[in-house]
Amino acid sequence: MNKKRVLAAVFLMAVVALSVAASGCIGGSKTTTTTISPATGSSSTSTQTSSATSSQTTTTSTVVSQSKAVKYIEEHLSKAKVIDTPKYVVVVGPEGSGAKVSNLPNKPVIVVSYKINEKKTPTIEELMKNQQGFGQINPAFLRDPNMDALIQLARKITDPNIRAALYNALYILANREVPEIILGDTKATRVSWNWVHDWYYNPVLAPRWDLVMEDKNAPKVPIGIGNYENEPGTIVITTIGWPSSFDPAFDYETFGWALYHNVGDTLVTYWKNETTKVSPDLAVAWAHNKNGTVWYFVIRGGVKAYDPKTGKLYPINATDVEFEFWRVLRAGYSVNWMLATYTDLNKSYAMSDQEFEKILEKGGIIADYNGKTKEVKSLNELLQFFGYSGPTAGVYKLVLPHPYGGILSVLADPYLMVIPAKYMLGDKYEEAMKAADWGRKPWEWAKYVQPGSKDPIHQMLQNNMIGVFTGPFYIKEAKQNSYIVLERNPYYWNATLWKKLEQKYPNYAITKRVIYVLSNDATTRISLFQKGVADIAAVPVDRLDAVKNLKLGSFESRIQSFVTPDMVFIVLNAAKKPFDNVLVREALAWATPYEQIYQAVYKGYMVPNYGPIPIGWLGYTEYNVIKYKYNIAKALQLIKESGINPSDYTISIYYNTGNTQREKIATLLQNTWGQLGFKISVTPLSWPTLLSKTASGDFDVYIVGWAPDFLDPDDYVGPFLQSAVVFDSLNYEVISG
Repeated sequence: MNKKRVLAAVFLMAVVALSVAASGCIGGSKTTTTTISPATGSSSTSTQTSSATSSQTTTTSTVVSQSKAVKYIEEHLSKAKVIDTPKYVVVVGPEGSGAKVSNLPNKPVIVVSYKINEKKTPTIEELMKNQQGFGQINPAFLRDPNMDALIQLARKITDPNIRAALYNALYILANREVPEIILGDTKATRVSWNWVHDWYYNPVLAPRWDLVMEDKNAPKVPIGIGNYENEPGTIVITTIGWPSSFDPAFDYETFGWALYHNVGDTLVTYWKNETTKVSPDLAVAWAHNKNGTVWYFVIRGGVKAYDPKTGKLYPINATDVEFEFWRVLRAGYSVNWMLATYTDLNKSYAMSDQEFEKILEKGGIIADYNGKTKEVKSLNELLQFFGYSGPTAGVYKLVLPHPYGGILSVLADPYLMVIPAKYMLGDKYEEAMKAADWGRKPWEWAKYVQPGSKDPIHQMLQNNMIGVFTGPFYIKEAKQNSYIVLERNPYYWNATLWKKLEQKYPNYAITKRVIYVLSNDATTRISLFQKGVADIAAVPVDRLDAVKNLKLGSFESRIQSFVTPDMVFIVLNAAKKPFDNVLVREALAWATPYEQIYQAVYKGYMVPNYGPIPIGWLGYTEYNVIKYKYNIAKALQLIKESGINPSDYTISIYYNTGNTQREKIATLLQNTWGQLGFKISVTPLSWPTLLSKTASGDFDVYIVGWAPDFLDPDDYVGPFLQSAVVFDSLNYEVISG
């Protein structure tokens, strides 16, 4: 089960959303140019094709002058679609010659060319038969080889600027092609007293509570758990939940990940509310080979995992990283799909700094950080590039089966917090390490780690509530479904951060303790908050009046709202009439009553989005985007231009039984879409039935949601737009004037 998609009641097929495709055929090869720019508005209809991985060649170079861009396009593409993005012009099309372009905006040009393997590309019918909707092909069963090419290329590129441009282009293309009508991103609320400061929001990672502070004059209130008081420096959160496991390898849900983020460390992380780049955590620097299939992570020296029961400290090094990654994969729990898909752990291993130096000396190792890219020739040069001058503890070489530009986002997920191998293996540590040649033969660890919940390491971690901690806090005590107490870790490697915060914010208390008070009863949580027992409370939207305008001494309650990446959208079956006509899809988008949905269904807790990337993420843009809003006259005009007779069609709208919000949306659509002349029916289906029908293309329209596994646009764009095209070649040129 997906950590966040469970809560959003969305599709559970992310594991196959980026998988490879098989075979099929492509039609037509006219010499044409399609331009998408602010001046042209809607683009022409797309050709039929699809998206997947294959044995491709990917090349890049930098050419000079804008005139060369036009010449290059004419010589290398038979058709060209031109997409004007904020910083680049993206031109994509099949290999060949004769494409004509003119009046390119004065920006660098990214030219993407491809050759489709028609025999290996599956037909839409094959994908339907194999129930691959929202798997190998997008939920709308739309085929557009240009989008497939951009998706696959963006996965292989490591340069964040090029990736951003490709995702900008995909966002704009999806906005014009409308395979899904994006209703918007949902908003969430947070309830707290205003003595809480710097409570930031990140769409994937929970807050690090040591970065959240409190006013030193906040009241002291007994909590009712032991002798604990809610006082400045103690953050009390009353909420719902309990980790599904205290072993990160077996946890795929929100509460557990929030806990791990506060008691452990991953290789990289997102600092506070950052969404477009990762920051160092256990890895102080990283670099990769030129095609992005081999990554090297330099591990921070001096990090120790603390066992509060015994007081013992376990130093962390690159071998610990390797063993934990391998153990998570070996465990076989559903969360391991990301490692299984994006990494090849049997070829990955820990190495010494000296071994890495020899690799660097040979050249071809690239570092990308803070928007800059550099080829590095020594470890010292790499560390300087990242601004690090402290000790190191070896290097983890991570091999990917194919390049994946979102790999850093995957590695930031909290279930990959590193636990020392010596703690987990105990007296078998030396034996296990020697058997695996200290990580060079990781498969030999299979003798010491068993898949499934009967594994002794898993049981130990579960019984000890993890037991060792490298993060800012450790688990001091807990009572199931009642409370969890975190205390500041006295051996945290970044403890100097707290002194810096104290100096910078002398009127604030830096967090030393966190207490989760757990209750499934909203009335209980509200009461705890009203009394000041809790600083923060999980309060349902329909109960917010109970926590509005409260006062406690000189302090007041506070309700904040913020946009989440949880997206709600309407899927149109582009493989059947009349939805195979882009003008019909556009008409339905204009005939959707967005404001009514926002207010009547979501009570104002939804904001517009016009494409399949969450607001604020890499690739999201409002540049050159059609901002659909309810306009029945425009919709009727598009229906007229489409040439169809809407009275010939009955549109069935599906939603999952019991989801009252989606039922209301379907009813609103029944009214407004009916004004276009269509006959509209609304049908609830059980979740398993809905999944089966939509995966096999047996639908007209359905309503669904999506939430992220990791903070990268590919986790949205891939599932929303890919369509199983296999390419023999996929190349790009960056042409700057």
